[in-house]
Amino acid sequence: MIENGRLRVERIKAFKALWSPKRFKVFFGGRGSGKSWEFAQALLVMGTMKDIRVLCGRELQKSIQESVHKLLCDTIDRLGIQQNYDITKTSIKGVFNNTEFIFSGIATNITAIKSMEGITHVWLEEAENISDHSWSILIPTFRKSGSEIWVSFNPFDELDSTYQRFVTPYLKQIDSDGMFEDDRHYIRLVNYQDNPHFKATELQAEMEVDRENNHNKYLHIWMGQPNADYEDSVIKPEWVNAAIDSHLKLGFPGAGVKVLGFDPADEGGDSKAIVYRHGSIVHEVKEKTDGDISDGINWAFNEADDRNCTHLVYDGLGIGAAIKERLRHEGASGRIQYEAFIGSQLAHDPDRKYENDRYNKDVFRNQRAQYWWYLRDRFYKTYLAIEKGVYTDPTTLISLSSDVEALPALKSELVRVQRKRGNTQQIQIESKDDMKRRGMPSPNLADALVYAFAVKKINMTGDKEGYNWDIPVNY
Repeated sequence: MIENGRLRVERIKAFKALWSPKRFKVFFGGRGSGKSWEFAQALLVMGTMKDIRVLCGRELQKSIQESVHKLLCDTIDRLGIQQNYDITKTSIKGVFNNTEFIFSGIATNITAIKSMEGITHVWLEEAENISDHSWSILIPTFRKSGSEIWVSFNPFDELDSTYQRFVTPYLKQIDSDGMFEDDRHYIRLVNYQDNPHFKATELQAEMEVDRENNHNKYLHIWMGQPNADYEDSVIKPEWVNAAIDSHLKLGFPGAGVKVLGFDPADEGGDSKAIVYRHGSIVHEVKEKTDGDISDGINWAFNEADDRNCTHLVYDGLGIGAAIKERLRHEGASGRIQYEAFIGSQLAHDPDRKYENDRYNKDVFRNQRAQYWWYLRDRFYKTYLAIEKGVYTDPTTLISLSSDVEALPALKSELVRVQRKRGNTQQIQIESKDDMKRRGMPSPNLADALVYAFAVKKINMTGDKEGYNWDIPVNY
């Protein structure tokens, strides 16, 4: 507002970095954090102080009503700076200088955007929808010296291009410090707790309802976590969260078998994946996007050898013959046992009881369902141990080391895989083809994790046989 002829602006502390130069300023988080208000206010105030040319963009914008035009107009009124701006239905321009706000969709106006000159600021609102193709055009197009790209969004999915570009590479530090900064980037998680005005809004009551009644919705809508509302997911997001460093929280060591799970991804476009675990602790999760099948096999074998693995379990459907040929020609270390996983085969050890009086052959449609469900049981028992204090033998738990760089991608894949409903009481898990039909990428990391815990030559639900598991567990 204007007081004694001077513009007074109340700024939210969390957005202080908007006022310092940086090529990329990225603020993401949940509803009610004040992102849009602070972005609009900062740009409009800057526009009264100097000439700026701002492109306000979204991935798709069919009309001016879908843009931030109205938000900027409302902010002009709130600040009392109407005399500084000439407002029309489609534009906002400075009265006393050359400041200008331009509104455009990105995906449908690439040619026009590439020809824009003199843009000093790009504000991308609802940027969770910006595609990788749009980013590849936007970033090199706006290269004016000192130009900045401002990004505001509420995360939807961990695999969205914006999240992968600006959050995933820095997630470990963001989780620790709430932000990441280097010479070119300022990236910050902001939520309703950062907004001192939140309690004065009607959003407070909505947040309280979700926090009390729907934990997953609360985390997604209000805490800025990627979408965790997978109704029929085999493994729940909160179970995965509980498993992160559970060996440190509960006090059990890595002991027993050392297993490498390997998904060769023999179909074009898929990444090869490995997962290494020692006992119940997962220490490594990796993807390999280059090379052919032979390169992938060499990579997995070398990784298993480097880690002194006792077992290597691989997806034997289709690619199994190539691995067998490699073993036949080159031989293999006698200490490593190689096992092919064939998910379409009937349940392993069919006459063994799974629970109560139900046998494996009655519970599981095939081995894919069986071993995905065994993994599910590990995550659920770990969740109960961490969150509810329910004692469980650590050989049946799972711990995901926080040092695993691919942890966010693994979590995203784990919670995507769904139970397949059909005219049978047996448990079925959707296939990779099922996932592709609903637009989901192949869960190579998650499948490799399943294989890592699918060693059939030892106890199926734990790794006790041949090892001393008489260890303390701090519950």
